[in-house]
Amino acid sequence: MDASELSHVGLFRAILNFDPKADLFHELLCPWMESERGWLTAFAQQTSPEPIAIEDSWRLYALSRINQILLMAFQRGIYDSWEGPTLTLPEYLAFMTGLGFRVVDESAYSPFFHEIVDIVEAVPLRPRNDYIDIERIDWPALVLGSMMFSRAGVAVSCLAGTLNPEIATSSTLFWAHRRKFRRCEDLADGWGSNSQWRTQFRRDYVVGDKLLFNADAKFDLSDRDFAMREDGLTRSERIELLTYRCFVRCAKPDDDLAPYYDRVLLPRDFQ
Repeated sequence: MDASELSHVGLFRAILNFDPKADLFHELLCPWMESERGWLTAFAQQTSPEPIAIEDSWRLYALSRINQILLMAFQRGIYDSWEGPTLTLPEYLAFMTGLGFRVVDESAYSPFFHEIVDIVEAVPLRPRNDYIDIERIDWPALVLGSMMFSRAGVAVSCLAGTLNPEIATSSTLFWAHRRKFRRCEDLADGWGSNSQWRTQFRRDYVVGDKLLFNADAKFDLSDRDFAMREDGLTRSERIELLTYRCFVRCAKPDDDLAPYYDRVLLPRDFQ
């Protein structure tokens, strides 16, 4: 089959099995790019977090899985034995922007825009003691309209106590399927080879001067009637897990949690 005719799942599997000595970008990614550009360009015109068709959510999820295995080309770690695809950062950016995604360069650290890859405790040149500075960007953030699609992978520095370096870099990363450098958990885990692709994509949005995390979720963490659940997490701990997608300070066990149904709207300068 011609590369341009591959389904999302077909492309995902083709990338995993592609000869590392061959030209992934020109032989596989470029031909496939045209098949998705029109739909993604139209989707990017939606500027509000209103509900979307479930088929569109599944499609975005499949694209996110493709994106995650491509990003392994720029990661280091011991949690995944696959070395990742043979792909340069300019090729990755050409593919993703060719599909219709836009690169966002946010100089100030935000868990909305940035995924923590590494932490160096240092004294940031900022007036706030709790400020987190970006030291290195391993891959950039991508948005589709006002919706976050893929956070940037960054190394950060901060004052001792702002984050717990061991927890922030090794606790389970939720809403993620595959990383070289840490444990991941995803709603598709445990489902079959076909059913896993019927997973809903997490939608985060910039809404004016606020950030909306997990727009389609049922439980609003700003609700005054918030009640602690069986996992014993407080409201602030649930917000930490939702916004960072992992624990960064909380030392509670993270091996039996389900944060997928929480949402919250926060100020844009939230850290």
